[in-house]
Amino acid sequence: MNAASLMMGGLSALCAGGVGIMFLVAGVSKLREHDLFLGTLSSYRLLPAWSLEAAAWGLGAAEVLAGLMLLSGVRQAVGGVVAAGLLVLFAVAMGVNVMRGRTDLSCGCTPGQKGETLSRSLVLRTLVCALPALLPVMAGVAPSVSVQLEGVACGVALWVLWQALRVLPDVSLSDATGGERA
Repeated sequence: MNAASLMMGGLSALCAGGVGIMFLVAGVSKLREHDLFLGTLSSYRLLPAWSLEAAAWGLGAAEVLAGLMLLSGVRQAVGGVVAAGLLVLFAVAMGVNVMRGRTDLSCGCTPGQKGETLSRSLVLRTLVCALPALLPVMAGVAPSVSVQLEGVACGVALWVLWQALRVLPDVSLSDATGGERA
């Protein structure tokens, strides 16, 4: 294996880990907090009422399945395509509501956690997340088991860091030294 394919395999595994854990956590949350997610899905006003229950269960299950495929390396390309497709679907659903002026809605990404309200930047960020989801598909080369494990572990660590940075309070240097805030 040459250096370029080793690097592409590692980057692919890193993306699979980060996107995979994001989908696994979000999907499990949607299944555990089903009623909460059902309410969020209903508030988007995009689906007929009779289809909401099946859609809520189906989206949660699809996210768990995509996450497991990306994390395990089993059918990783399929997991990447499913994850990217879901991200595009979510971006379209959010974008329609942003265009309607309904920006007070929760994104519904991870029910049970503080979500973000809809915005153009959230729609764009969701679309951009489809790119790392597709990297395992575009890489074309399956990394070695050790590279796969290391890459996925690093991707999971990056996701955990991102989550921590989202929930930590905004602390300035003057707070840490006991000074007054400006």
